[in-house]
Amino acid sequence: MPTYVYGPKGDAQRDCDVCCAQFEVVQKMSDDALSKCPKCGAEIERIICAPNLNGAGRFKAPSESSLARAGFTQYKKKGKGYYEKSFGAGPSQLNP
Repeated sequence: MPTYVYGPKGDAQRDCDVCCAQFEVVQKMSDDALSKCPKCGAEIERIICAPNLNGAGRFKAPSESSLARAGFTQYKKKGKGYYEKSFGAGPSQLNP
């Protein structure tokens, strides 16, 4: 379930330890947004924040040695329609 950030609505000073600053609530996506503080009943609003994707998008290409250990063969283009093997167990070259 996603975590939503809420905060006080407007600029009024608050004594409530929950809604005097931003706070997080775990809710279902289908649940309605909160409009009142769960502790004191004062008006609050949902704050739009960037999602935490836990490292999604970071990608490190595998090394040639790890690919070779996994049984892959890599060919690099050396000319028009001509490829030479750089590692692996396949044929030493590919021609059309």
